[in-house]
Amino acid sequence: MRKRAALLSIGLALGAIIVVAGPRAQAAPMPMQVCRTISAPGSYVLSNNLDIPSASGNCLVITAASVTVDLAGFSIIGNGPGAPGTGILVVPSTATPVRDIAVRNGSVSNFTNGVDLGSANGSIVEGLRVFNNGQYGINAKGIVKGNTATENRGIGINAQGTLTGNFAADNGNIGIAAGLGSTVIGNTALGNSQIGISVTCPSNLIDNTAIDNNGVANLVLNGRGCHNEDDLAPW
Repeated sequence: MRKRAALLSIGLALGAIIVVAGPRAQAAPMPMQVCRTISAPGSYVLSNNLDIPSASGNCLVITAASVTVDLAGFSIIGNGPGAPGTGILVVPSTATPVRDIAVRNGSVSNFTNGVDLGSANGSIVEGLRVFNNGQYGINAKGIVKGNTATENRGIGINAQGTLTGNFAADNGNIGIAAGLGSTVIGNTALGNSQIGISVTCPSNLIDNTAIDNNGVANLVLNGRGCHNEDDLAPW
């Protein structure tokens, strides 16, 4: 009996050690209620709409790597179409590169640039609605997926990397501009003032639609070496 009791005690102790040594619960995203600088890695989530507090300026400024921002369906709103400042801006550090930024699920409007992650390699921009910005709706390097860019005065989406499932319409210059070495799949550009989709070659284009763009052309391939397959882009 003593031996059985001792074995039972050892088993319970081992079970307790296993429970203690198990994986830690993932920290909940940090809620944000005002425009601010994000200077530490981690996950952040909006808990309300954000309005820029002054006549000009940036709203969310990211200075750290490995940051995820979930707009949670809320909006970041500037002071009018093309007002100075950027809704979400990466500012690189001279000591540590800022990279691996993710921004998702909400609206950014009424700034000079809506979302500018151009200084952060390996970023993800997904499920945003960007409109009424003065220069870019979205500027990024990485994966740009499932976004809607409308009525921006310059370029709806300017990106280098993988651009897929985006919609750009009624922008003042180019709907979608893809940089060198990009993969451009299943995007749609309608009614943009100059060019629907502009791509720097070599890049890979498949199943894109660009019609009724009003200026230079529906689809422009700049340079040589682009693979262009099953795109609908008359004239």
